[in-house]
Amino acid sequence: MMKQRYKDPSAPSTATPEIAEACGSRRVRYRVTAHQPPAAESIAGSTAASVFEAARAALLPEGYPGSVRPEYLRFQVYDTIQAACSYLRAILSTGAILKASGVGEAAASPMAAAVAWVLRDGFGMCGSLLFASLVGVGFDENVKEWRLFADLINDVGLTLNMLAPMAGERFFLVAALGSTCTSICGMVAGATRASITAHFALSGNLADVSAKEGAQETAVTLVGLLVGSYLFAPLVGESAPAVWTAFALLTALHVYANWQGVGCLALLWLNRHRAVLASR
Repeated sequence: MMKQRYKDPSAPSTATPEIAEACGSRRVRYRVTAHQPPAAESIAGSTAASVFEAARAALLPEGYPGSVRPEYLRFQVYDTIQAACSYLRAILSTGAILKASGVGEAAASPMAAAVAWVLRDGFGMCGSLLFASLVGVGFDENVKEWRLFADLINDVGLTLNMLAPMAGERFFLVAALGSTCTSICGMVAGATRASITAHFALSGNLADVSAKEGAQETAVTLVGLLVGSYLFAPLVGESAPAVWTAFALLTALHVYANWQGVGCLALLWLNRHRAVLASR
């Protein structure tokens, strides 16, 4: 017959509570321990670690840092900064173009504004196609130079878009030139990105590196959308000095980030100029 003996819980004792069971000549003792819930600090730390790992898996290539070149992270940091600057300036320049097109005015014709916008983009596309047909063969030889050119021509295009409302009768011409410059930027940046991505793919993981770069661009766009909506969108059409000050500061930061990003690339192939220097 099994007997159980419990200690009085009200009795003062510093020892761990025990339960004793007896069955014939066999006696068993169990120690009763109180369940300790996890501390709030450990829960917060675990949650932060989980968020960090999820962000790492979504934004960085699998096997990082061993699966990419050593300069990958530094380049991507500068690339993120320049992309954010471009997105925020695009909000300001697009607002200037829309306002000059008559958007928001009662007397303006929506159809006329839409036609002007489509024609502006059409001229930009034609200009980028012409540019690609002239210099397309040189992108692989001078990747760093063309990457820097793409971002500088983007600065020119956005600046022209900002200046277009001041051009009076030449508004459409200036806006079309700005659209052409930004279209050329997109074409050249896309061409050089392929070579840079191939350079970073150290473990034959070209698709993974390319996919994570796309995820990074999406994240930057989302952050830029939030920041632009709350900080820059209210400036459009309000204070011209404030708009131009913000645009100038973002442009300066954009140029600096691009210069630093391109400068940290350690490409392993020789272009024509470096090959001539190496042969001497």
